[in-house]
Amino acid sequence: MSLHLLKAIEEGRVVELDCSDKAEALVVLSSKIEETLSSKGECMILNKVMQRETQAVTYMGHGIACPHARSSFGDRIICAIGWSRDGIDYGGAGGDKVHLVMLYSIPEKCGNEYLNEMASLARAIRRDSSVGDLKGAEDFSVVERRMRCWAGDMAGTKDDAKNPSVPGHVRSKDLSQLLVPDIAEMLEEGKFGDLRSFLAEQPAAEVEEIIEDITPRQSILLFKLLPRNLAGEVFSLLDYPLQNQLIMNMANDDTKQIISALPPDDRTALFEELPANVTQRLLDLLSDKDRKDALKLLSYPKDSVGRLMTNKYVTVHPDWTVAQSIEQIRRTGSDSETITMVYIVDDKGVLIDDLRLRKIILAEPQTRISDLLDGHYALLTSIQDREEAVAMFKKYDLFALPVVDPDGVLLGIVTSDDILDVSEEEATEDFHKTVGVSPLEDDYLDASLLLLYRSRIPWLVTLVFVNLLSGAGLAYFEDLISSCVALVFFLPLLIGSSGNAGSQAATLVIRSMSLGGIKVSDFIKVFARELVVSVGLGLSMSVAVFMLAWWRSGIKIAIVVSISMVIIVTYGSMMGMMLPFIFRKLKADPAAASGPLVASLADISGVMIYLGIASAMLKRFGG
Repeated sequence: MSLHLLKAIEEGRVVELDCSDKAEALVVLSSKIEETLSSKGECMILNKVMQRETQAVTYMGHGIACPHARSSFGDRIICAIGWSRDGIDYGGAGGDKVHLVMLYSIPEKCGNEYLNEMASLARAIRRDSSVGDLKGAEDFSVVERRMRCWAGDMAGTKDDAKNPSVPGHVRSKDLSQLLVPDIAEMLEEGKFGDLRSFLAEQPAAEVEEIIEDITPRQSILLFKLLPRNLAGEVFSLLDYPLQNQLIMNMANDDTKQIISALPPDDRTALFEELPANVTQRLLDLLSDKDRKDALKLLSYPKDSVGRLMTNKYVTVHPDWTVAQSIEQIRRTGSDSETITMVYIVDDKGVLIDDLRLRKIILAEPQTRISDLLDGHYALLTSIQDREEAVAMFKKYDLFALPVVDPDGVLLGIVTSDDILDVSEEEATEDFHKTVGVSPLEDDYLDASLLLLYRSRIPWLVTLVFVNLLSGAGLAYFEDLISSCVALVFFLPLLIGSSGNAGSQAATLVIRSMSLGGIKVSDFIKVFARELVVSVGLGLSMSVAVFMLAWWRSGIKIAIVVSISMVIIVTYGSMMGMMLPFIFRKLKADPAAASGPLVASLADISGVMIYLGIASAMLKRFGG
């Protein structure tokens, strides 16, 4: 690999930047490149660089930027390096100062050489635990040492790029944001061979980010350039709308290849998201065995563990020796989702136990598998709710769990990557419900305006009618209000405090329920704890409001308001605590006990409690 940043150091294209302005820095570095070129093209290079700055995010984090542009000058890539001790106001860096600028001039006829260097550089920077030293460097020698370390690392990243065990994988969008304009240009110019060679050397996760960031037409074209083995892996990482878009634009042979390569659980998840006619078309493309497996998974209830499981795992028998088991792992392990855990079954396929691969490898070759078993293992059932599976994974901290039918026969396994997706979906769904929004299946920006409207309007309309009861309460105490207008001054404060306290209590209980910390049987214990806490909150808040009311409206109103505050806050908190239990008892999602619902009920009860206390006490005071 030709490392142009190293050549820049060796050939003296390094300059200390005294300016703090981005444009001035780019002018200095452009002139440095112009000195190397035989033709004078400084202005054209600078113009190209500034134009590219409007198209790409060239800040790579850690105070490092890599501006670049393609030009008609020169026949090789040229890099110029600028270092600033105090930092440059670069823009697009989240407020960070940029201390190192590597400006690249790329000939228009250049293939994928620049793309490869940037990909390798991004990984080298991510691997460097001392990259933060750049911001405090007192002279360029510190920077040069870091850059030479990157160069040495880059020379070895080609073999490591696709190895997930090697640290430093570029997990952010830094690389895709930097390269997307160049990749888009190469697609438009028909440089398919260069792009295919570049993509073939990149990890699937980074290729997925690039495909997500380009236009739909370009994403289809780019996906078709991927090597066969990489295409399946990238496809499984894409969002469902983009997967559907690719499927609709691929020939049947290409589609068959991609769908067949997907793990069964990922394939099932895709089929769930597609229209029925598209799913049927894809099922027809599968082999008889794959089609039967897919239909079997789709037959399980929605949101059940059966929809998540894969049938790619390793099994051995208890009467086998360790040597026989290792041979079985060699034969079948390459097609398995994981071999960290091996499952022991009898002749009827009933699960007996599980064993970590390490325990098998460390045992003597002639040892019987039955001698290694301890009878302690966790499992899931195929019809179990996927939320229960999330709790099981958290409890046992395993990479995979076996799934059995009612007779104990091993059907498949569920892996942690699927559980992480489920956990994220469930958390998002609960969050939406707690604020009175129907759960969205798409990201906010991908959802249609109609979908956003429909997800929010039901609760808002419902709460309009609920809040009419507050108006009825005010009408009932109309005479009291007209005789003592000062009461109205504290009404928003009181009902707001009640709603806030209720929402807090509901959120704490709902979250604890979702994590398995609270069960319906814990109602009395939770009730007692919340009662003590809410009374304490009410008393604390009443002290503050008493002084305010006394100063504003006199001692009588102050007593009414402070007593009302204790009762209203206590009532609101207890109501917020109880609603999730009521919903759970009714077999409904506790998250439906949303903040808006709690606040609206607190408004109604707060009005009645406050004005009821005021009516009784003011009559007693004779005022």
